[in-house]
Amino acid sequence: MAATSDADFQRWTVTEPYLDIRGGLLEGPFYTAERNELRFVDLDYEKVYFVDLAKGPSSMRVLHTESPIGVTADMIDDSGNNTQIVVAAKHGFATMDYQSGALTYIHRIHASEEQAYRMRFNDGAVDNQGRFWAGSSIDHKYVQGKHAGTLYRLDPDMSLHEMAHQMTTPNGMGWNNADDIMYITDSPHGKIYAYDFDAHTGSISNRRDFLTLEASYGEPDGFAMDIEGNLWVAVWRGSSIIRVNPKGEITGEILFPTRFVTCPEFVGSEVIVMTAMEQEPYKNPESARWGGKVYKVDVGIQGKSRNAFRRQS
Repeated sequence: MAATSDADFQRWTVTEPYLDIRGGLLEGPFYTAERNELRFVDLDYEKVYFVDLAKGPSSMRVLHTESPIGVTADMIDDSGNNTQIVVAAKHGFATMDYQSGALTYIHRIHASEEQAYRMRFNDGAVDNQGRFWAGSSIDHKYVQGKHAGTLYRLDPDMSLHEMAHQMTTPNGMGWNNADDIMYITDSPHGKIYAYDFDAHTGSISNRRDFLTLEASYGEPDGFAMDIEGNLWVAVWRGSSIIRVNPKGEITGEILFPTRFVTCPEFVGSEVIVMTAMEQEPYKNPESARWGGKVYKVDVGIQGKSRNAFRRQS
């Protein structure tokens, strides 16, 4: 874990939530510019939240889903219509109705009773060619285990590909500005990996460590990227978002009043941040008070927009 000199290091501190809700495990933020709308999920309570950012917290609406959803993305068809959402849910890849939250599975991967109990999908992202990547992991609400996760890629023609195996908790994913490196977090190992990425074929190769956090620091979770190619990485148990430059150096941090920070999303130069409920509330009452809420802070640099899944007819 490398850090730049103090002269180059920036720090922000956030003390009040933007959305004062009592979430369980808030994850998967996605901003839709056309509607100026933020969307995020609660994995524990099986909900999807929508907020009109022009109207603020009072506009929030909530859909209850039939199973936990790990990550969502906008979906556009050949005509550019954006009428549905694609999700990685408990059992696989599905579309979700924007109004009702009803799921229609495209690929039901965790089909057996044993898989359905043990596994779920976690985080993911869409690459610049409109392919939807998402990772499966052990569902830690019910069982424990390692190396059972798989990284999948859903292509616009709806074909599904297994891209990496023996992961534990695949988390944040993203691509550098040259579109030739893919970053993938595996949280329990404290690592973000870098892969060589072929944008034309969607293949990945040559995995190596990009960032390693010591266990005492916390675990890397979801991340967002800015236009300069920095990763803004949530640190689970670390009360922070860290800014990591393309060299793997930590160049800044955002501090929060709760320990379990899960995933950020850029809206312009604002970072909107998801958190989870405190797991040891009696030991950490202050963290428990402020966990499971949504925060935001302006960091003075524009973020990269998330891509939509490009479904072919």
